[in-house]
Amino acid sequence: MTPQDSTTEETTPSSPRKVPASSRNPAGAPDSSSDGAPEGEAAATPSAYGLGRRLRIMGAVLAGGLAVVLALLLWLGVLVPAKQEAAGYSAADSAYAATAIEHNAQAVQLAALAPGRSTDDAVLALAVDVGEASVGRVSELAGWLEEREIAVPAAGREAIALAADGLDTELPDDGSGPRSGAGAHSHEGGNHGMLTDEQVDAIAALDGSEFDIALLSALVEHHYGGLQPADEEIAAGKDTEAKALAQAEADAIRIEVVEVRDVLAAIGGPGSNDGSGS
Repeated sequence: MTPQDSTTEETTPSSPRKVPASSRNPAGAPDSSSDGAPEGEAAATPSAYGLGRRLRIMGAVLAGGLAVVLALLLWLGVLVPAKQEAAGYSAADSAYAATAIEHNAQAVQLAALAPGRSTDDAVLALAVDVGEASVGRVSELAGWLEEREIAVPAAGREAIALAADGLDTELPDDGSGPRSGAGAHSHEGGNHGMLTDEQVDAIAALDGSEFDIALLSALVEHHYGGLQPADEEIAAGKDTEAKALAQAEADAIRIEVVEVRDVLAAIGGPGSNDGSGS
């Protein structure tokens, strides 16, 4: 090799290195992941899918809850009134039956206090009469509810059970009166003559003439209070049978109040039978 050839070879630029076609990006962009998406987009895709899925699930849950609410409103606003209409009774009729059962059930409980606390034959006989009449009304009203597939208040069933052993028999109790169930005294006072638990317990703590006067005085007020729901049903009720039961109860209450006031006056209780409330 001559010096000239050596110089020429050293100064001649080398040819560019060929890159295999398989390793080139056709668009001239930087090499990407195997699925052709940029790294940032590939990372974001699973998160976006998860959020969408959660949103779809939430939407389904909300739609299901709304469907339940709408179904309940339909039942209360359309189907229940329609059932009542077909059966010929109204919400006022069923409310009266339940209220009257609670009221008469407490009269049974009060009457059951007499044996073992009173020694007056007239008081004892009157308590039996009032208690038996009241449990009879409970049974009639419970039958009305059951025929229409309406739940009977627990107090009504308890009163029937309490009277089953006989209201002229002294029943064992804890000093606050015979109880046939856990809810036997679960009443709110001040509502159509109902006594509170404390008032019932106070009467049960007495005996002799003090008990007689307290019991009969309570029965007078209790019975007067029962006239309110009965008179309201008579005036505004729809079901003919429920209205008839209310009329019978109102008539019986007025008679029983006169009888209770007569005995109360005879044993020296406050007031006398002046015929009020009849």
